[in-house]
Amino acid sequence: MTIHAPISHADRSLLPRALLGRRPIRIYLCAEFRFAAGDTVTFGDHVASVMTRSRSAMGREIYYIQLITGGMAGRPFRTVDGSHLTACENPYENRGQASSNS
Repeated sequence: MTIHAPISHADRSLLPRALLGRRPIRIYLCAEFRFAAGDTVTFGDHVASVMTRSRSAMGREIYYIQLITGGMAGRPFRTVDGSHLTACENPYENRGQASSNS
């Protein structure tokens, strides 16, 4: 009678290569970024300018921004996930900082 014993982790190297389990390979498409370098964006109550951008290993957009308005708390440069940013056309509208040329 043949008795089959489960293969432990240490015995995996003894298996033929075709029987070894493999991790699925994930390919993240190179999608376009939402914001370009130099764009003005809103981060919460702050208005910021995008300095550089990159993509993480999981495919998320990472933006390096410089705050323009708002309390910076000594940190004018931030690293932010792209989902926390929104586009801002005019950084000074509705913020009480509009320039008056009278």
